[in-house]
Amino acid sequence: MKQQLKLHRRNRNLLLIVAWLLNLAGLFSFSTPWLLVVGVVLVNAYAWFLMASDKDRAKANSFRIPEASLLLVAALGGAAGALLGMLLHRHKTKHLRFTVLIPFFLAVQLFALVSWLK
Repeated sequence: MKQQLKLHRRNRNLLLIVAWLLNLAGLFSFSTPWLLVVGVVLVNAYAWFLMASDKDRAKANSFRIPEASLLLVAALGGAAGALLGMLLHRHKTKHLRFTVLIPFFLAVQLFALVSWLK
């Protein structure tokens, strides 16, 4: 179990670093804004994957993805993917922390995106 958690954290951190490097490259390079799109899509797809994977693991009574990881990925740019995963897989929808924080993170991220586009 400890080994699975260590592996999960390593993979999570690696993906977040890659996504944020792409985001930063896209933000500061006006010639390649597509890097921002790739980074945003990557972190949101990962957030959706984590929600779907955790739901499957819950059904199988297997190693679960920590709630802190789900919220961290959502807070660092994956709120849309996490919300989509919550709704499509009906996962964590009864947890007040998720039903409040995920939409809040999405609103903040959309505000930041709109502000950057202006």
